[in-house]
Amino acid sequence: MAKKIVAIEVEGKEKHIRLGMNALIELEGILGKPITAIGSSEVSLSDLRAMLYVGLKWEDKKLTLDTVGDYMDSIIEEKGIKYLSDKLGEALQGSVGTSALPSE
Repeated sequence: MAKKIVAIEVEGKEKHIRLGMNALIELEGILGKPITAIGSSEVSLSDLRAMLYVGLKWEDKKLTLDTVGDYMDSIIEEKGIKYLSDKLGEALQGSVGTSALPSE
């Protein structure tokens, strides 16, 4: 089954979030918790950054967490944190079939 690819606007350019199995496993390693725990606790900015990082890395293997933090600054300034959270939730739902991010 193909994983859902979610378009997100970053600094005026379209990028694509894809959370395949390798990305989800890497995310768990970065967060130190299973992805299923994301929905049962508060989601931190570092959680969002890690999720965006692993979701975008498939298109840009040289991507860094610092660069993704800069992307987040731009996204939040232009569209708001809800836009970012919604896009990540959509990608996660398309990957695992359920949203692990709480909606506000």
